[in-house]
Amino acid sequence: MANYYDDSWLTTNRWGKWGKDDEVGAMNEMTDATKLAALSLIKKGKVYDLETERFKGMPIWGGHCGFDMMSYASPRGRRNMLESHLDSEFSWYAPGGMCDPAGADFFKMGLNTEIMVAPLHLGTHIDAFCHWTTGEDDHWYNGFTGDKYCTNFGPVRCDASKIPPIVTRGVLLDIAGYKGLDVLPDNYIITAEDAEGCAKWEGVELKPGDSVLLRTGQKWPACNTAVNAGLSVNVCRYLVEGCGAILVADDQASVEGFNADGSSSWPNHPQPVHHYLLIQNGVHILEFAQLDELAADKAYEFCFICLPSKVYPATGMFCRPIAIV
Repeated sequence: MANYYDDSWLTTNRWGKWGKDDEVGAMNEMTDATKLAALSLIKKGKVYDLETERFKGMPIWGGHCGFDMMSYASPRGRRNMLESHLDSEFSWYAPGGMCDPAGADFFKMGLNTEIMVAPLHLGTHIDAFCHWTTGEDDHWYNGFTGDKYCTNFGPVRCDASKIPPIVTRGVLLDIAGYKGLDVLPDNYIITAEDAEGCAKWEGVELKPGDSVLLRTGQKWPACNTAVNAGLSVNVCRYLVEGCGAILVADDQASVEGFNADGSSSWPNHPQPVHHYLLIQNGVHILEFAQLDELAADKAYEFCFICLPSKVYPATGMFCRPIAIV
């Protein structure tokens, strides 16, 4: 195995590899041919839903705001607005309103809608390259800087709307299963050797263009197992530099592994995995993937599909990834 433990990752990057204005990063390696190859892995048609639910009180990483879902309108609420002085544009059942029973609505129509206030890094989600920055100039992938590209409404380069529809070969690395465990111990930081050994144990070969999903055994939604377990910089280097992965995921709120004392896999660095993957190498991170069903079925190779919504200029996006075998 090559040396994935030195500090060369801090001074090398893939900026400009796909052009100085590129906002897609390693997803440039996904082609029509690789998509067809991924689709050819479907033999049974069984679909694994890898997404969490989202609900008030759900687990949220401490760096993000809370989640609220509030009713904006209900059939009874709209009808009760007859007692208000609001214009018929809002009080639909008032004379002249859209649902005025004396008018054209013979069907007694009603409407339920809501307002959601939430971070976009909530539950199963994918990180845009602009999510984390580094340096005095607050730069991210391909050298885009905060002083030039951060607006009042968010970063406008490498935002979530630039993430393409993802169709790749997917590989599950069931690290917990490889260790003979249902869940990894708290604060277990996955190494390059773990990933290499797990792939051999499963009998799968990691290939360029893969989306690689690593299972710690975190149990949604309690999230009280494999606490602060996650990835190291060296395992990410192995997956990206050694194997050609274009997306890395796990089942935690944050892919970063942390020691019991709060330190990460790199000295004095709060988020080294995000730094390495997003900023230096243009590799997307997917967090809170639900991987237990795949592991139970020993479904280690599959067609992986992920379709993030195109919200501009978001720094991440809810997504519903699926694995099909």
